Amino acid sequence: MIEAPHGSTPQRLESRATTAAILVFFATGVSTIFAHPGGHIPLAGEGSIGNIAAWFAAGFGAFAFGASFVVETRHGHADWRDRLPLAKRLVDIAAMSLAMGMLGYLIVVAVAQLFQLGFFGMTVDPYGGGVLAGAAAAAVTYAASLAGARVTSEGLAMLATLVLFMGTMASMLSSPDESWWQLHFSQLGNTEGIAANRFNLALITTGLVITVLANYIGRDLELGMIERGKNPRKLAPTLSWLFAGIGLLLAVAGMVPDAVNIVVHVSAASGMVVLFAVFAYVALRYLPQVPRDFMAFTIAVIIGIVVSVLLWVPIGYYNLTGMEFIAAGLLFAWLIVFVRMARVYSGEITEAEYA
Repeated sequence: MIEAPHGSTPQRLESRATTAAILVFFATGVSTIFAHPGGHIPLAGEGSIGNIAAWFAAGFGAFAFGASFVVETRHGHADWRDRLPLAKRLVDIAAMSLAMGMLGYLIVVAVAQLFQLGFFGMTVDPYGGGVLAGAAAAAVTYAASLAGARVTSEGLAMLATLVLFMGTMASMLSSPDESWWQLHFSQLGNTEGIAANRFNLALITTGLVITVLANYIGRDLELGMIERGKNPRKLAPTLSWLFAGIGLLLAVAGMVPDAVNIVVHVSAASGMVVLFAVFAYVALRYLPQVPRDFMAFTIAVIIGIVVSVLLWVPIGYYNLTGMEFIAAGLLFAWLIVFVRMARVYSGEITEAEYA
């Protein structure tokens, strides 16, 4: 039997998250009022309430996530992570906190722009702006505090997917090069300004989160193999390292844009596909009692990726951007399903929870 997770009670988690949100609401609201003592402020754009709220949400959200994660690990939650080197644990906390902060920033900016479009030309006074900015930062802080308290492989997979999706979408909408899609997605990271920074930072952050996720996947697979009477000493770490390699290569692709060094960038991108294929083969070939429907899904994803490549070259149905879009969509769909399968495989999800 798998022991129940240690840590604070749900009531304690809610109390801590609510308290943090209230404090952040007042801190952000007062700061916004003092930053704009007079005049009206737009909802979105440069110097807007949305931008102010987004930065506060990013900072407080990242801090709330990291602090909550540290507190709960000291209370015994995910105590298996104590086996990891201290440097790895510190990098993991930094990566997850950065991802949560970036996600909070992107969400607040997107919501502010949406409301500005709906209330075209609307501005608010500093007091109303303080309330709006405080509410946005408080909401992100509340969610981040709860998320940091109970980190799971499923949550990390969703965090990585959302950061990459939101970061890419934000870069697409703000890119000064309107014809970027005629080349490839990497073109988003080649331009100057905030659009390129958002795209490259999204790649780096997502890659680092995937390296954190690799440890959780390794743990799930280890538990599953033990439950099935198999020795996980070699296979589970091997799969964990292969998965972490995918994340590291994604981070490298973000750190070295196509325009800086095309050889390094393309090698990192190609290496991710190779490692994914190796990972899928090793997992399906050597993991005992892998569900057949997941095996079929993995094979379907691989076939889908091959077909997407053939539609680009030699058929020429679409360009490289179209191929990248389909392939990335298939890979992240597989990631979500695989992480869910690994959790069920470990035995930590009961039949009732799975249903």
